[in-house]
Amino acid sequence: MLKRLLLKFVKYYLPILILSVLAVLWLYKMEHEKLISLQQEELSNKKQLIVELLKPMIANLYYWEQYGFSESDFDPDKNAHLDEKIGDFVIGMDSYNQFRLIDLSGKEVYRINRQDNGKIVKSLALQDKSNRNYYQETTDLNKSQIYLSPLNLNQENGILEFPYKPMIRGVAPIFDAQGTKLGTVVINFSAERFLELLKKDNHYSFMLLDRFGNYLVSKDSIKEFSHLIPSSRDITFQEEYPELVDTLGRAETTSLLHKGDLWIKTELDFKTELAQTPLFQHKFADIKTNNKWVLIKHLDSATLNARLKSEIFSIFLINLLAIAVILCLSYLEAKSDTSKRKYMLALEKMNKELESKSNELENKNNTLATIQNKLELRNAQLLEYNNIVAHNLRAPTTSISALVSMLKEAKDYEEAKSYFPKLQKVTQAINTLVDDLLIYVRILNDDDQVKMEDIALEPLIAATLDLYVETLDKETIEVKTDFSAWEEIKFSKIYLQSVIQNLISNAIKYRDPNRKSVIAVRTSWENDKKVLVVEDNGVGVDLSRYGSDIFKLYKRFHRGLSGKGMGLFLVKTQLESLNANIEVSSELGKGTAFKIIFSNYE
Repeated sequence: MLKRLLLKFVKYYLPILILSVLAVLWLYKMEHEKLISLQQEELSNKKQLIVELLKPMIANLYYWEQYGFSESDFDPDKNAHLDEKIGDFVIGMDSYNQFRLIDLSGKEVYRINRQDNGKIVKSLALQDKSNRNYYQETTDLNKSQIYLSPLNLNQENGILEFPYKPMIRGVAPIFDAQGTKLGTVVINFSAERFLELLKKDNHYSFMLLDRFGNYLVSKDSIKEFSHLIPSSRDITFQEEYPELVDTLGRAETTSLLHKGDLWIKTELDFKTELAQTPLFQHKFADIKTNNKWVLIKHLDSATLNARLKSEIFSIFLINLLAIAVILCLSYLEAKSDTSKRKYMLALEKMNKELESKSNELENKNNTLATIQNKLELRNAQLLEYNNIVAHNLRAPTTSISALVSMLKEAKDYEEAKSYFPKLQKVTQAINTLVDDLLIYVRILNDDDQVKMEDIALEPLIAATLDLYVETLDKETIEVKTDFSAWEEIKFSKIYLQSVIQNLISNAIKYRDPNRKSVIAVRTSWENDKKVLVVEDNGVGVDLSRYGSDIFKLYKRFHRGLSGKGMGLFLVKTQLESLNANIEVSSELGKGTAFKIIFSNYE
């Protein structure tokens, strides 16, 4: 019973287990897709935030590029009048950390700083910036062209300020009214608020990388700007995650599942994203920059699995409940099966007893049916025997009677002597017929069915024709045979001889006296069945009138000719008793053809 219980439990629980596994996989897939969609949307929002924060910088740079500075403004001894106008403006722009004018040689000619307390102070200690990258990158700026530097930390006199001040430097060229280039305006935009906004509301690890893979934002603050801080361990994203570089480095890759961790990425190309920044009169910003940032979200496997814990726990509880219910049902069903099996065994025993009695009764009925069939067959065979004897002996006895009459009328011994061979053939044919009838009688006495045997057709036809030797005068009747299609058939010899004898007898009896008679006997094949054809050119039969009666007992169709209408009835009866068929085609004045079709005979 324990084995049946386990089998039933597996039978019922296995589908639930499979569905549970599929449900977990589906939840896992849907959760991943949901997370990817949400994080891609969040990265897209951050990307848009960066663009929106950069647009005011571009607008400010363009404003100062169009301000209308003069040559005297680039003379430190003559530009004191700028203090009030520019100083007041900078006070209201909290993103400005520094505002500077630099001449064509790279030297500062005007500078305003924002101190840590927010106070705006003009600096008299002007510096030479000719060796700084942002100056060297902007010496060839054209009119209305703006440069944005990489996000880095501010330096004064080549030394990093501390506390560190992340910033982006914006540079625009300054031209006078005559189009002569005077120098550049350089604004240090503070990126502290900018970075704080990017770090805000991050449920999962967020990273901002520059085009070299350096960390600008990371959950580990030590990594931020480590490439600029001498005392920090400089490590890039490529060095930390070398196995992700090839895949995440592709522009088309937006998400990646690696070792259970989910990575979502988007890229920000300053030049592409800011090129559509409108300035005025349908004019767009012309940006010079090599800034390309990568925004990445990282969700570790523990975080992913934690989101699925409640759903998986629910499925686990459902499975526990299912196991308990299925165990109870399996036990009840196994117990029921045991009772049912005992009942079925008892019922099977009763059925076997009933079946045994039924078989015994059926055997007795079969025995009685066999006896009845044998009696019916015996009666049919006896009747057939009587018909064969009465019908088939008439022709040879008639021949003997005719020969005897001819002997009586013979004028001399020589004429009488000429009839002896014919008489001998007829008596030999009678002896053969009697022998066959004796065999048939022995079959009846042995209580057996009609014997089937292999029959050579040509000798059988020849023996049948010998019965009519006195009639088959070659001058008036010609017999043609063709056994090229087949020569042997397995059939009842006595039946086949009786059939052929009847058909030839009819061909002779109903020949046309006005022309030479031809009787043709040939074999053929139709639909893989053997066919025997006996045809003549006699008087023929009107089948449209007598076709339905031609094989009926005691039916005759020619007046003035002897016959009892029994021959064709016997032919059809004998053939059909052995599963053979006969067909007739005839036309008045042209002749008749009988086609015997043997089914399932070799």
